[in-house]
Amino acid sequence: MSTPREQEAAKYLENHKIVELMNNLTSMLLFYRPEHPRGYLISQLEQMQVSKFQAAASPCLFDDSNLDTVCGILDPTNQGYISYNQYREALKTLGIQHFNEWPEGFGNDRISHETFKREAKECLLKYAATFQM
Repeated sequence: MSTPREQEAAKYLENHKIVELMNNLTSMLLFYRPEHPRGYLISQLEQMQVSKFQAAASPCLFDDSNLDTVCGILDPTNQGYISYNQYREALKTLGIQHFNEWPEGFGNDRISHETFKREAKECLLKYAATFQM
């Protein structure tokens, strides 16, 4: 059982999304492996601050080219769509836990690449926006 102080600390971390912030920064740091990690982290924090106040995109580990690659892997014959199961599993693999369960194309089990990318980007950007919303 945790003490009141531990509970207070856990609530503080949750309210301010500190764990998500640290996970996001660590993931970007390990993915890009910049020559000057401290400067890189400072620039990412500054970019997050700007995005909070100017409605700009938050720094995100995945970009359009990464999502295009995922589409290419899921659709090697380039049909232009993936199944709902592929959509769901790909989003989970990207670390997205909460996503649109009924995306465009759900009814006929054909989720277009554009729909997948739009849904993934929206979720990834929400995750990357580790400031309190």
